[in-house]
Amino acid sequence: MRTQLWSCGGGVQSTAIAALICQGELMPDLSVIIDTERELSTTWDYLDAVVMPELERAGVELHRVKKSDYATVDLMRNGDILIPAFTTVTGNVGKLPTYCSNEWKQRVMRRWATAQGVKHADVWIGFTIDEMRRLKQRIEPKWRDRYPLIERRMTRGDCFALIRRMGWPTPPRSSCWMCPNKPHEEWEWQRVHAPDDFNLAIEFEKEIQLYDEDLWLTDTGEPLEIADFTAPDDMFSGRCDSGMCFV
Repeated sequence: MRTQLWSCGGGVQSTAIAALICQGELMPDLSVIIDTERELSTTWDYLDAVVMPELERAGVELHRVKKSDYATVDLMRNGDILIPAFTTVTGNVGKLPTYCSNEWKQRVMRRWATAQGVKHADVWIGFTIDEMRRLKQRIEPKWRDRYPLIERRMTRGDCFALIRRMGWPTPPRSSCWMCPNKPHEEWEWQRVHAPDDFNLAIEFEKEIQLYDEDLWLTDTGEPLEIADFTAPDDMFSGRCDSGMCFV
């Protein structure tokens, strides 16, 4: 018997899954959201005010698990930074690989689930049919990905419509406040709507530059506090494809 494990990302698609649970269309055996301890405060505000109480009324507990309780690394591993920061070390803008989602979310979720006694699990991920390129089915006996929204042929727009029908407010953007994968428009949104988190990102960028002065959080190659977000994103910008973030 495989455990039906909902891995909530805190965004629009995850809120749609929560709505389907509240409607009785889905019922997970276990539900978890991993707290990277760098998540936008607006995400937690929404979850605490809307999603958590509704799930509780539906008889579902969404466990909030801190990354630091199960992760074996934080910002650095063997001298390498784990976030997909931009780099200008060659004179051109490049981008480092994404390791943080795996280390801070996926592995933490699996370690927590194993500690709960899970032997085999279908892990629910909130991709929609307009995100088919992000599907990367993992061939592992213990962990198997499942996509409840794709099973229902739902788009991201359908998720918004479902949330509105529930009478819930529109969920805010979900990501870590320092995530380099955010496009310019989301950085600008954060600057305006979550200024405290934006200031944390400014200080974080200075922190990673203590390791390497050529590391940046945006493709502009300039300090976040003065970055121009009206310019188009370069080819490196876009969502993480791990399945654990931005859903």
